[in-house]
Amino acid sequence: MTGTRRNILSLSPTEVQRLTSAFNVLKANGTYDQFIRNHVAAMNVATPPGSTRNAAHRAPAFLPWHRATLLDIENALQAVDPSIEGMPYWRWQNDTALNGGDPRRSPLWSPGGIGGDGDPARGNRVLNGPFAHWVALIVNNSTGALVPRSQPGLIRLLGRDPRGSSSLPTPAQVTDAIDRYTTYDRSPWDASVATFRNRMEGWSGGPRMHNLVHRWVGGDMLAGTSPNDPVFWLTHANVDRLWWVWQGMRGVNNYQPTSGGPTGHNLNDSMQGLVVPRTPADVLDINRLDYIYV
Repeated sequence: MTGTRRNILSLSPTEVQRLTSAFNVLKANGTYDQFIRNHVAAMNVATPPGSTRNAAHRAPAFLPWHRATLLDIENALQAVDPSIEGMPYWRWQNDTALNGGDPRRSPLWSPGGIGGDGDPARGNRVLNGPFAHWVALIVNNSTGALVPRSQPGLIRLLGRDPRGSSSLPTPAQVTDAIDRYTTYDRSPWDASVATFRNRMEGWSGGPRMHNLVHRWVGGDMLAGTSPNDPVFWLTHANVDRLWWVWQGMRGVNNYQPTSGGPTGHNLNDSMQGLVVPRTPADVLDINRLDYIYV
């Protein structure tokens, strides 16, 4: 079995430390930065050219692409430390209620978790926790190349990024997305349609769900290089978990388009920018992928 994916707040301090240590090994040996490059590369493939869609976002393959890349990094982490059960998820919709209205108080953001908020006096860089020494890859605006940031430290502005959001998604918004939207996706297969994929990604009806989480964390999570921050993976594990909940209600074979949609987004199209080449059809059923959510 690939893994058992648990709420990160249910893990012991030792289990969290094993996870963050494995992330650090991947960062040190260059494997982690390739995941950042892959995400940026997928975002730079417009589907079709000139469209607002890209290979991994604003279109049907958003959910299967991220399910596939989660498998890739989960396998990489377990290759470093086989005791890691699976990629944990951050149940972001519950954090506001669990922390007296201020999700920044969550143990997730402690030095023993994944580090805290950025320091406004130090460029909003995260100065504590297991990733304080990380050097992010950022886009050189002149050349378009990915280059190391001049100073170490991930950038976070939890709930206070002026380009972002002051709130996380709510349980009611999660329930609305799962219960109301019975169609996975439909033409014109972009950010305009009121479908489950679009609602989960966060375009339909204003920033919701996935988009809202990125906007609340802010900083590095707002760019195409968002995997710089390991919270990216915890965020997407919860997105993937909610898709699986929806699939449990609607069936695993409700993906659209089966054909005739944008290249790269049809059921049997190869998705670009992954470590292991996969199609949406390859990742629809997590039971066949040997992991579970608990």
